[in-house]
Amino acid sequence: MKNKEIKIRGFHLDQFGHVNNIRYPEMLEEARYDFFDQFPGFFTRVQKMGYYLPLTEIHIYYRKAAFLDDILDIRTRISSLGEASGTIHQTATIKGTDRIILEADVTFVAVNLKTGKRAPIEGDLSAEIASVINGCDE
Repeated sequence: MKNKEIKIRGFHLDQFGHVNNIRYPEMLEEARYDFFDQFPGFFTRVQKMGYYLPLTEIHIYYRKAAFLDDILDIRTRISSLGEASGTIHQTATIKGTDRIILEADVTFVAVNLKTGKRAPIEGDLSAEIASVINGCDE
């Protein structure tokens, strides 16, 4: 699991003084980039295999509000891998607390670069994604 800290700034806030819900997907995306940065060349290797891994769904479960100067601690991990899709689970808490601000489940699929169609996650592709899952267990 990889953590990303993001400090809440004024431009994140809405008229009520808490983080506008439209800003959270941006923060979660930044945390996912940080997560995959710890696996250099991952997406290049996936592409060389003939695939890409687009996101198809994002479900965000808002729990509590975050406010100016709060520091969000966003934890990211691949929580499941199936035959045709995988799920990235993300949890944002206020740094140093157990106060959950949100949880998100982000679904990705494999798409064959030649056909543009969904492809099964198997063989070398499955092993490559599993290496990310196993790399987070350490």
